[in-house]
Amino acid sequence: MKGILPVVGRGRLLCLLTSVAVTPVLCGVTASAQTVSVAKSENHQKPHAKDTKGQAPKAQDNLLEGENITVSATRRKQSTHDVADSVTVLTGKDLQKIGAQSFKDYISQIPGANFNATVPGISTVTFRGISTTAGLDQGQGTTGYFLNDIPLTEPGFAIAIPDIDTFDVARVEGLRGPQSTLFGSATLGGALDYIPNEADSKKWDGAAESSILGMPGHEVGYAEKGMVNIPIIKGKLAVRGVLDYRQDPGYIDNIGNGRNSNTTYTRNARASVVWTPTDDTKLSYTYLGQSTNVSDDPYSMSDEFGAYTKSRTILEPVHTQLQMHELRLDHTFNFATLTAMASFMRKGQSSVWDYTPYYVGVFPGLSSPTYAPQNGDSKSMYYEVRLTSNSTGRFSWLIGAAYYDTWKRINAPAETPGIQNYLSNIYGSGLASKMVMGTDDWGDANASYDGTEKAIFGEMSYHFPHHITVTGGARVFNMSETSSTELWGYSAYAAYGSLYHHTSGVTSQTSALPKGAIRWEPNKQIMVYGLVSEGYRFGAPNTNNPNPLYKTPAGTSSDSLVNWEVGSRLNLLNNRLILEPTFFLIDWSNMQARLTRPDGITYGANVGEAISKGAEFSGTWFTPVPGFSIKVNGTYTDAHTIDTTNLGNGAVIPKNSQLASSPKWQFSEILSYRIPGVAFHPQFTLVHHYVGSSPGLLNNAFRIGNYNTIDLRFSGDYRTRVGTTTLSVYVNNVNGSRGVTMGYISGAPSLNDYYLVQPRSIGMTLGWHL
Repeated sequence: MKGILPVVGRGRLLCLLTSVAVTPVLCGVTASAQTVSVAKSENHQKPHAKDTKGQAPKAQDNLLEGENITVSATRRKQSTHDVADSVTVLTGKDLQKIGAQSFKDYISQIPGANFNATVPGISTVTFRGISTTAGLDQGQGTTGYFLNDIPLTEPGFAIAIPDIDTFDVARVEGLRGPQSTLFGSATLGGALDYIPNEADSKKWDGAAESSILGMPGHEVGYAEKGMVNIPIIKGKLAVRGVLDYRQDPGYIDNIGNGRNSNTTYTRNARASVVWTPTDDTKLSYTYLGQSTNVSDDPYSMSDEFGAYTKSRTILEPVHTQLQMHELRLDHTFNFATLTAMASFMRKGQSSVWDYTPYYVGVFPGLSSPTYAPQNGDSKSMYYEVRLTSNSTGRFSWLIGAAYYDTWKRINAPAETPGIQNYLSNIYGSGLASKMVMGTDDWGDANASYDGTEKAIFGEMSYHFPHHITVTGGARVFNMSETSSTELWGYSAYAAYGSLYHHTSGVTSQTSALPKGAIRWEPNKQIMVYGLVSEGYRFGAPNTNNPNPLYKTPAGTSSDSLVNWEVGSRLNLLNNRLILEPTFFLIDWSNMQARLTRPDGITYGANVGEAISKGAEFSGTWFTPVPGFSIKVNGTYTDAHTIDTTNLGNGAVIPKNSQLASSPKWQFSEILSYRIPGVAFHPQFTLVHHYVGSSPGLLNNAFRIGNYNTIDLRFSGDYRTRVGTTTLSVYVNNVNGSRGVTMGYISGAPSLNDYYLVQPRSIGMTLGWHL
């Protein structure tokens, strides 16, 4: 046996220990924006406006979605039409309307985005097909995740991918295409930015929500959530706190131990403190703490036992957690606004997986289970300062600097009760006692990573006559990384002939990337833009143990891509019809991919060039029928390699290989009808989502996608002097789809894992807002 674990590759954190892991591996208003504040259009009355007796408003209720949105994709407040970029904004009202809580509930409403559901806390999002795996990457991922512009995923492999509960979130913003100029590395395909509600010193506020969810034949889950906003000094100082707890019901039957498994527990705490000593100065503190506990890895072994069924002798729990503190200063001078922020973030993951089936042939006659516990931890510090012009004339600008420092460690042993006695019969008790730590651990491994990113960035815009604006920007960065791996015990001896093996690597890079855009906006109904932008991702050393039989690169160099994009935003029929078509062409060079040697060791390599081209469309129509609206998102993506790449060791990536998580077609539609003139404002919502077929891994026969889901929701609300009470009843996955969202093929049926769409579920939510 070579390495620590067999070639099974579930995309978990262990696969990133390249020397020890031997796993192979429309609801939202679409706007060219990043930060959004909502202002009602003068033509539209406030939604739900009514007297305290609960009488229905006279205005049409479906005009809520016609709100005018102010945005700041260049980190300054601008109208939707003033930014040449493609961003989908899902406001808190949008998220509430479809009952969204996590990625799986709303990512389908962002054109060009695909959610690869696996284990909660480490599932990934892909934009525009820019990915070589629908699981965790060998190094940095291709999608960035942010909270208030603070990066939540650091350079190097991912300890966890935060999936923040959206209760009391002001909005979630999906930035499509590379965002490296302003957001830094690992935004090759795009980025997600969460914007929570800040403390408001002008008024008291509060909210509460209680939910129950059931799945026929499975468990019942529930959720309790609450928010309170307290103005301590009116107009000057306020605090806001959010607490929520979710128990998502399990739906995988683990017949190996007789348990109904994969119940997921999510705990979330947020706090905001805002102090405005003067009209020009705001000091704010934001805290986020979230933990996710999955009682059993939610894969199904469909080939052998049927959908939503697995067979493992032990439970395979996964725990992820995130804690972040941010301190931010905003001060307005006469000529510019200064923004300075500092944050500290800590993430952790712990898990246990049953690898007994993979060692049947390795330890013949040993009936004890083999399991792989692992623990990962990371700490990061991020600092940014920027100065943004306040000019409303022809020339505007932004300049800033950022510093990012991250540290992470992983421990990943392999344990089999009775292994020392077993090895003593083969190697003798003296050598066997050195091969095993304690009595069970025969393959202990540690990996460490330290990375630093320094950057300066800026953008400038000039407004020419005839409604033409030209924008140019650039980011200059320096990155350095150090990583190492230590391997002890029998696994090191079996693979390398010694009881201890150590490898390390260092990479460093300095580079620059530009951005350019042109926008034509003859009026507030028409905006057309063209954009050229670049994205980058750091390379990383391979800390895989060398093997003279197999050629392995020392590491990966940075990959990059160039994105050409044209798009428009059309507000027609007095904002009753909103259309946003976008066309893109992406050239991805020196592409990084996670590969596997014949001895099972995983490693990173640059594997040539790929192209992604396609079109995205978002449309909203507030129909002439009072209260009835239709929203449609559609995406066509053709993402594939453009050359045949010989990887060595007998492996080849053919030309025209479809990239991972890059379905050619995706659609989502929301049909919403709010009955006008009726008390309680009853509203019916239907959400349909289709995702096409694509590989789960580059150059792998395993396919994901090719399924439809339909969700139905009925809600109503009643407003009194003490707030608004809302009741929602819903059925998700009405059609009972069993679509595959991710998985791994490892040969024998008992080794194949499939992550499936959550089965049909029925729920009810009771909410109250002051």
